[in-house]
Amino acid sequence: DRAGAYFEKYGRERTRKGMAQWYANAIENARLDPTAQEFQNTQPDPYALSLKSEPTGKVFVDNMNFMDCSKVSDGASGIVIASEDGLEKIGIDKKDAVEVVAFAQTIRNITEQPADRTELTAIKKAIHLALEKADINLAQVGTVELHDCFSIAGIMTVEALGLAAPGEGCDYVSAGKTKRDGEMPINTTGGLIGWGHPTGATGVHQAVTIWQQLTGKAGDAQIEIKSDRPYGMTINMGGDDVTVVCIIYKRRA
Repeated sequence: DRAGAYFEKYGRERTRKGMAQWYANAIENARLDPTAQEFQNTQPDPYALSLKSEPTGKVFVDNMNFMDCSKVSDGASGIVIASEDGLEKIGIDKKDAVEVVAFAQTIRNITEQPADRTELTAIKKAIHLALEKADINLAQVGTVELHDCFSIAGIMTVEALGLAAPGEGCDYVSAGKTKRDGEMPINTTGGLIGWGHPTGATGVHQAVTIWQQLTGKAGDAQIEIKSDRPYGMTINMGGDDVTVVCIIYKRRA
């Protein structure tokens, strides 16, 4: 329904191009991570495949094709949270850890329909609060892991981040600005669409990916983390923008 509202308000063709590029990015990134569900995806042109697959409720659902959707996955992720003294006790150097510098949780009333289906209000608020608590701005964030349960959610979260104006998130993605070498690298191991969505483990895996990137342990999926952008961010969502947690991390020197 959100995708349909976005089509109607901002144009179907532009939006579909952004959604197809989101899928292509997810597959390209997943191919670099052997733990990703789409690691062995050999489709030669994922962008074209998604773009030519017109959404239709006759064979799937209205407004989305199956490539616009995250994968129902089996999987597990684990992390250790420790104090500085705790790291010393278990023999982990600070440089091999990341620090949680801020987090924010927000909710939207699940009993009410969103006032505007083209806006993710709870996500937008959580991002703002987390950045405020960390006392940084988005320009200092080097990479983001976000909850792309559907490609349209990825596009709308780009707008919630303030990377693009309302209705222009699809163009931002189409222009390659969320690619691993783009203006804001997003979901560098494939996200929910490429890496997979084992519900419950997904948020922890986002933290694992940020830890890998900030400590240089991402292997073939590694991106450049610039010295003036040392922070990473995760955005995890439950329901339809109903409960949201945004966390900001930084590598310890």
